[in-house]
Amino acid sequence: MFNEPVLRRGVRWMLLVVMYYVVAAASYNGYFTKWQFRDQTPEFALPAMLDGTIDRPFVYRQLLPMLANGVERAMPEKLKTKVDALLMDDNRTHHPITWFYPSAVDARNPQYALRYYLIFGMSFTALFLAMFAMRAVCMTLQADRTASTLAPMALAAIFPLILTDGAYFYDFPELLFMMLAVWLAATGRALWLIPLTAIATLNKESFLFFTLTLFPFLHARLSLRRAVIVQAVLLAIAAAVNLAIKLKYAGNSGDVAQFHLFHNLDFLIHPLSYLRFEYNYGVVMSKGFNVINVVIAVVLLRSGWSKLPLVFRRHVWIALVVNVPLFITFGFHDELRNLSMLIVGLLMILCVNIALVLAYERAGAIAAADARSDVPDAPAATPLRDRNAMARSGR
Repeated sequence: MFNEPVLRRGVRWMLLVVMYYVVAAASYNGYFTKWQFRDQTPEFALPAMLDGTIDRPFVYRQLLPMLANGVERAMPEKLKTKVDALLMDDNRTHHPITWFYPSAVDARNPQYALRYYLIFGMSFTALFLAMFAMRAVCMTLQADRTASTLAPMALAAIFPLILTDGAYFYDFPELLFMMLAVWLAATGRALWLIPLTAIATLNKESFLFFTLTLFPFLHARLSLRRAVIVQAVLLAIAAAVNLAIKLKYAGNSGDVAQFHLFHNLDFLIHPLSYLRFEYNYGVVMSKGFNVINVVIAVVLLRSGWSKLPLVFRRHVWIALVVNVPLFITFGFHDELRNLSMLIVGLLMILCVNIALVLAYERAGAIAAADARSDVPDAPAATPLRDRNAMARSGR
């Protein structure tokens, strides 16, 4: 009863779009305030990524740089000149990035300003659209509409906290592609996974490993033979894109992957590693593997794990088996963004826990309403004019 929509469909969607846009804007601001596009660290900054000269493996994440470069090349010269003039003039409303984020110095570089704004817009749009993809995943695997709507907002608010020791513009398209991949696999739209895998791997090469976590959803919809075939096709496509990108940038400095195994083991065994803090949204918060975060994760996992559908628990187990070794070997300290294959699992744990809280509140409201209906009606009060008449008559 309490979970039924009461507004017209068009109004509900309008409100949803507005709410998700505001939450996505707040989340993206939390990320960009802290990291920008790594403008202060030239070895990771956007210009080198756009030029294709940045070190490996960062140069492999080419989806948005390729799109930005393509748009700039396709623009008529007169239009491009006008846009560049607006981005370089003294009216700060024409270039809000440098207005609100003074540390984003590359946004004022005439050579890169237009592409900087393009990638800013595409990266934010990816986060905004990812929230609808998250809702679709929750709606597919979780019946509670309200929880399915609230869980993406909770995850978006948390997302800047996951970006601990580094963050990049391609983290947001990665979030979108992973959510879309799970939704497509869970709803039996296997053919759409083929182009998605190619695009997502161009955004970040680790999507090759994420495709392995889709198998439980594929098997739930397809026969074992067909699920294996689809899985093999996805792996082959991701491997081909991966190989092509690696060959193209084989001459760049750096390595195919950054090896941090011994640094990470040393970090993980040190007690102070679990007591770190940082600033997010302008206030102090627990960082990474801080014991506070660990306790919260354990509590949420304990209360929600058994409520997850079996197919989803299998997805999380595969993600753990694949992602944790990769994280320990190639990640860096408690940079939680490198546990990105578990983000869909985090979404569903949040969704299940929100649903449990809502169910408890609804049960309490129903019980309170039933208790009120069991109270006998009080005798009607005597009207004031009748009491006055009785007093005058001496009764």
